[in-house]
Amino acid sequence: MEKCSYHPTAAYERPPLKSPMVKRRKNGTTSSVKNVQIAVLGKDGVGKSAFTVRALTRRFIGEYDKTLESTYRHHVELDGQFLSLDVLDTAGKNSLEKIDNCVHTGSDLFFVLYSTIDRSSFEEASLLCQYLLKTKNVNPACLILVGNKSDLKHFREVDEYEGRLLAQALECGFYQLSVSEGFDDSQNVLYSTLRQYVNTQKHGSPSIRLFFDNVLSRKKSVA
Repeated sequence: MEKCSYHPTAAYERPPLKSPMVKRRKNGTTSSVKNVQIAVLGKDGVGKSAFTVRALTRRFIGEYDKTLESTYRHHVELDGQFLSLDVLDTAGKNSLEKIDNCVHTGSDLFFVLYSTIDRSSFEEASLLCQYLLKTKNVNPACLILVGNKSDLKHFREVDEYEGRLLAQALECGFYQLSVSEGFDDSQNVLYSTLRQYVNTQKHGSPSIRLFFDNVLSRKKSVA
């Protein structure tokens, strides 16, 4: 089985599911919930809904209404920080209005998906990423390029190195996985990204630079 292509700087630990408003620490102090808004973008049929549901609930559903745009709310505890996630699973044809709305409504993280068996979806993902970075001035540390359907090797139209090279050129994160083969890879992508984001918020620009360094220093993995 082809594994998810990612290289975290520390061992991954899945955070427990929580639904807090305010939690009390052992020392008696309180920790408020941090809201993180996430947008999942990409061409129809690349697996945006499957990825979102898999990452949040571990469940895999192969068929979705491609015209239905959904927002999911989820709570997790990550390294002592309680997070309330609002995940927008976009649907329908991508437009400048749709992308602008994701930015203007305060999305903190952007997952841009493509299918490794559909080159046109890769080209569309490239355009989406470039628009977010160059026109909307989204921080590259908040953009993650995800190649899905890596298990369908006989139908592959986009090699892993192409996605990795694009991500390096954009200075954004990159993962390749198969949502259908298991929940671990999808959850690893989500929680590794959240951990980087939380660290960036805590430590400011040094963490952003560290994120860039980690992305650019990733070695090409064997598919």
